[in-house]
Amino acid sequence: MLNKRVFLFLALIYSVALAAISLVKNDGLPYFGTNYEDKIYHLLAHGILCFLWYKALESQKIKRPIVIALIISIIYGIIIEVLQGQLTTTRDASIGDILANMAGAVVISLILTIRRKTIVKNL
Repeated sequence: MLNKRVFLFLALIYSVALAAISLVKNDGLPYFGTNYEDKIYHLLAHGILCFLWYKALESQKIKRPIVIALIISIIYGIIIEVLQGQLTTTRDASIGDILANMAGAVVISLILTIRRKTIVKNL
């Protein structure tokens, strides 16, 4: 098992990196030919964010780590979108992006919840 500080470090570093990437012009992302690529990136990025915060909270023995990680991810996604609209000229705040951020966090939370309920302990 990794040291509990490692998960917290990873969650913090990822959060800072995600903020930096979200607040700069990012024309360099790969294009796969769909109309929803931006939303897919948001969904994946915030799903990873939620998972990392879950692992950090779980390793710290925090009660209800899935719920807290979900709340952190949703609030963080909203804050980043507001900052995009206020601090940048190359990025816009978007309700669609907020919904994609929330969807990523909710999907990961549901997967974690189902996984926790279906794990069979070794005897």
